[in-house]
Amino acid sequence: MTRLLLFAKAPRAGFAKTRLARAIGEEHALATYRTVGQGVVAAVAQYPLTVWYDPPDAEAEMRGWLGDHEYRAQTGADLGSRMGHAFREHFARGDGPVIAIGADTPDVSSATIAEAIRILDRADVAIGPALDGGYYLLGLNAIHEPLFDGVPWSTRDVLQVTVRRCQDLDLSVGQLAVRRDIDTVEDLRALGM
Repeated sequence: MTRLLLFAKAPRAGFAKTRLARAIGEEHALATYRTVGQGVVAAVAQYPLTVWYDPPDAEAEMRGWLGDHEYRAQTGADLGSRMGHAFREHFARGDGPVIAIGADTPDVSSATIAEAIRILDRADVAIGPALDGGYYLLGLNAIHEPLFDGVPWSTRDVLQVTVRRCQDLDLSVGQLAVRRDIDTVEDLRALGM
């Protein structure tokens, strides 16, 4: 059964959306993050969802924000190890395909997830490129550890490195439409927010 993983930070000052907060203030940045995260969760509500959250003491806060879902604390030193851990856990318990998204891409919808599932019917990997050089969605039919190790997270090279790793592993890849996540004032303006 398809399992959707939402990776999210607790909406705390100095912890989430710090780059955006420097430009528009903590309160506005966190309010935007909360609104977008709630919208993403509502848009994909038809799929079984596990919220992988950080920091580990934030479960009650996350439940209050995003509602009644399965919640798990992220484990690992960087985003790659945290994502790898989560994918391994879900495949080990028999979930699949497994699709990871974030809480900061307002254009993600149930149609986005359905498209990723269709891609995974014919490819090993589904990836949703983000405008900033990263990705907003990663879907897998099986765990592939090199996709999480040594990736230059939070840089413009994340997507390129990930696609190259897929090629090196002889994994077929299907890409979704490029979307914009919210990290900067320019992102807010471009999204009409």
